[in-house]
Amino acid sequence: MASPARKSQKVSEALSDSPTERTRARSAHEELSRQGVTRSNSHTAFENTAGKTLDNDFAVIGIGALLEQDPRPTFALNLDTNVNDIFVPGFVNKAFQSYPQLKNILPFKTTPGSPLSPKLPSADFKQWIRDLAHHDESPFSAPFKYCGFAWIGFKIQSRWLIVSGQESYEKSAFEGRSLRPINGSAAPQRNPNTDWDHPLRVKNIRTISNDSVSSDDSLPPSFVTPGTPDWTLTHPVGELSPHVILARSVDWSTTSLGDMQTWTPEFRQVANLLMSNPHPAALFWGEEMTVLYNKPYADTIAGNKHPRLMGAGFLTSMGFSELWDWVRPEFEKARQTGEAVAVADQMLPIERHGFLEETFFTWSLTPIYGGTSEILGLYNAPFETTLQARATRATETLIKLGQETALAQTVSEFWPRMLKSLEDNEFDFPFALIYSILEDIDADEDASMSSESSLGYKSCVLEGALGVPEGHPAAPTRLDLKRARGGFIPSFRDAMTSRVPKLLNINDGSLSESLMKGFEWRGYGDPCKEAIVCPIRPTNGENVMGFLVIGVNPRRKFDLDYQAFIRLLDRQLATSLASVTLFEGEIKRGLNAAEAAALERSRLSEELAVQRSRLQRMAEISSVGMHSMAPNGALLEANDRWYEMTGHPREPSEPMSFMELVDAESTEKLEKGWKRLTEDKVPWTGELKLKRPWYEPATGAKHDYWILAASQPEFSHDNILKSIMGSITDITLQKQSVNDADERAKLSQQLLISTQQAKALQNKRLEEAEEARRAQNSFIDITSHEMRNPLSKSLHDRLLWCGSNPETGAILQCADGISTSLNEYLAEKASLDPELISIIEGAIESADTVQLCAQHQKSIVDDILTISKLDSNLLLITPDPIQPVKVVQQALKMFVAECQMTKIKMGFHVDDSWREHGVNTVMLDSSRLLQVLINLMTNAVKFTKSEEGARTIDVSLAAYKEPPPEIPPHFHYFPTKNDRSDVTASDDFGKGKIVYLRFEVKDSGCGLGNDEKKNLFTRFSQASPRTHVKYGGSGLGLFISRQLTELQGGEIGVASEAGVGSSKSRNRRKLTQNGED
Repeated sequence: MASPARKSQKVSEALSDSPTERTRARSAHEELSRQGVTRSNSHTAFENTAGKTLDNDFAVIGIGALLEQDPRPTFALNLDTNVNDIFVPGFVNKAFQSYPQLKNILPFKTTPGSPLSPKLPSADFKQWIRDLAHHDESPFSAPFKYCGFAWIGFKIQSRWLIVSGQESYEKSAFEGRSLRPINGSAAPQRNPNTDWDHPLRVKNIRTISNDSVSSDDSLPPSFVTPGTPDWTLTHPVGELSPHVILARSVDWSTTSLGDMQTWTPEFRQVANLLMSNPHPAALFWGEEMTVLYNKPYADTIAGNKHPRLMGAGFLTSMGFSELWDWVRPEFEKARQTGEAVAVADQMLPIERHGFLEETFFTWSLTPIYGGTSEILGLYNAPFETTLQARATRATETLIKLGQETALAQTVSEFWPRMLKSLEDNEFDFPFALIYSILEDIDADEDASMSSESSLGYKSCVLEGALGVPEGHPAAPTRLDLKRARGGFIPSFRDAMTSRVPKLLNINDGSLSESLMKGFEWRGYGDPCKEAIVCPIRPTNGENVMGFLVIGVNPRRKFDLDYQAFIRLLDRQLATSLASVTLFEGEIKRGLNAAEAAALERSRLSEELAVQRSRLQRMAEISSVGMHSMAPNGALLEANDRWYEMTGHPREPSEPMSFMELVDAESTEKLEKGWKRLTEDKVPWTGELKLKRPWYEPATGAKHDYWILAASQPEFSHDNILKSIMGSITDITLQKQSVNDADERAKLSQQLLISTQQAKALQNKRLEEAEEARRAQNSFIDITSHEMRNPLSKSLHDRLLWCGSNPETGAILQCADGISTSLNEYLAEKASLDPELISIIEGAIESADTVQLCAQHQKSIVDDILTISKLDSNLLLITPDPIQPVKVVQQALKMFVAECQMTKIKMGFHVDDSWREHGVNTVMLDSSRLLQVLINLMTNAVKFTKSEEGARTIDVSLAAYKEPPPEIPPHFHYFPTKNDRSDVTASDDFGKGKIVYLRFEVKDSGCGLGNDEKKNLFTRFSQASPRTHVKYGGSGLGLFISRQLTELQGGEIGVASEAGVGSSKSRNRRKLTQNGED
């Protein structure tokens, strides 16, 4: 390196042309030669250390002599002569001086008279030299591209910088190379050690502009950049992609392209253009059509043929032999005529993903001459249009399906039209089966059942097939969805349940290959590996009305696009079928309406039979005159009545001759009417007065003749006025009846007034009747209260003394007290007079009879009062915190005595769920709950006490977090009213946790049949007419129980069998537990 003192010298001194500088240059040349001898000696020592022996004569050759014979342009710079990075050359070889364009671009100055005329080099090249001079990390430099040469540099002993250049391209002998014929050439060989996953990195080459070089004596710089290296060079620079590395690994010498070193510059340019093309492209070279292609071609066209396709012949097993029959005409045309060939949207079967695939391409072939007069290869630019072609085909099918099915007016016409719309698309429908579903006659009563629950009632009928021979086992003409087995029937059942298309596949066993044996495959003729079962149901209905079985195109995958097409097809079928069913429904409704109208017409005919003869006579008397006239007013034809009324002669007459028949009073009106008919071309009606008089038939009195003329223009198909059709009606009597009409109007007004008065009278009577009903209800309420007073008045002290319930009625309490006292008296007295005992027993029996009658009377009165309150919506529910267990115990306590008397075993148990849910206190109306339990217990006792054998009544209480199930078997709740709101949602029932209570009363009574259970819980109704005769009762107790239960948001039901007994249950819901509000 130069010393600091030398670096401080002025630039003018460094660039002088003095003899001193020339002397320094010669001294530098001699010094370089001496250093070379020393370098050679040290090099010999190094190689001897490595075990190699060199000739000593070679070792003593100087570096200067070696570089002088180097065919590459080479020069040496003395780094000690550095002044502001301007160096004095120490050596320039002959090869360098043989290139005139290099003489003026070196980064140094020489003395006058030197063969090197100084000129400043490019700034980039100068910077590259500067970097080499000031960096000592490596003795070798990265290649630098400048003036058509790739320059490399290295330093010797940190003083000398040696720079040598290599031309970027060399002339090859590829031109004139003969092409090899197609005779089964072997596949190209590749380097097995090449790593395809990582790009090859070489040292970057820098490229500069040649702004400072004159165009007269300099070569233009290379346009190759580090991002797009020339991959065909022996040692390419820049970063190579894995695909280019793959191409370089092919042994091209075994192909028609020949060794890569022999490729011409023209072919190298085509190869580089091919690899840099962002679109798929390939070269087919020579007679063997050896394939060279780029990365987009490998990704989108080659498929799994890549990488074996690189360098293979087009017709080999690794190439596209399956395409040759399809593309052969185009290839031969391009090679024979030398003209480019283009094909749009051609179907080409390619085996690139493990199966022969249906693909569509728009592609072209461009002949390549390669600088010769012969065609050496073909440039292929394919663009895949498979998605567009398939979408177009699917769209055409859907459009035709909509057009064909739109013509169907009935469901039976829908199926053949649907099959016809699928017939043209033989590729996406290799086979097709259409089945319609018929409802069996036995299933009419269950018509409301859904599709999946009524398979046993359905059968299928074959409506048509494509690609399936008639009588094939896979396509029976009729099948039963429940009993039939095999074929597509299991798939039909699954599709009917899921109501979505179902994919069948041979691989998973859902599709049998033997089932399709014998099919006449449409499209490509290949057997299907997959099939689809589509349930067909209208969009406005729930029931499946048919099935469509179609084969999947064997030359395409059932991908998302295919699935979308099937969904659109299914939706189109559903929409079209809905339209047909709606249209057919409208026709049926029209026919039903016509039948109803016919029946109504028949009924009206009977009612109008009296007037029929009168109407017929009126029709005969009021005949209408009819006529037809030309647009110019000439009479074309008329009936007899018209001639009779107008008096017009029957002979042919002049146009507008009818004007002479009209009185002057009506002439102007008729002219305006005729203008309206002929010019405005609209109908016209008017009253006209004729010239001839009208004579009254009875008296012969003379009157003005008035007619009502009604005319309408008649047009031809091209909207040209053709004629005037009209009629005239004799209205003379109507004119005379004006006064009569006024009189009738007055009478009608009076009739209207009378009608209003009658309506007012009717409303008044309705109000009086309503008032009478309210008074009657009030009377019943008052009477019932008065009747209940002696039955319910408390005798508190006596009852407490007797141990009876203070809430029991007075008569009941007294009778019970008498009976109890006498029974106790008889029990205490051991010996009594038999006559006295007989009197006492008669008194006891009388007291019991009074008790039963009073209890029955009180029950009826209470039921009447409750029904009255229910009818008037006056019955209020007042929920309070209560303990349901105590309420049940209170109700059972009332029936202890009666059960003991009738030998009924009464039990009460609380279900384990009560303790599991921790229920203690709930919110409900205890009095109404008690009333319901009493009614249920009364009913149970009444039907149990007269039975033979064991008599039992069991009461149970359970709690649930969810609505309880309908148990025991055959148990069901009676439906509640739909318009009744959930009263338990009000604030009166609290805000605690929700709990459902179930009260069940089970007895061993006579039981009920199915018909008898239907009458329970209805007003004034019992199980059967024998119930009242045998057991008594009014039929109100269970009805009131049902109403009270529903008023508190519950349900009531029954489970019973004749001769077994009954179980009545009352369900409560949404109650506050544990007393929380």
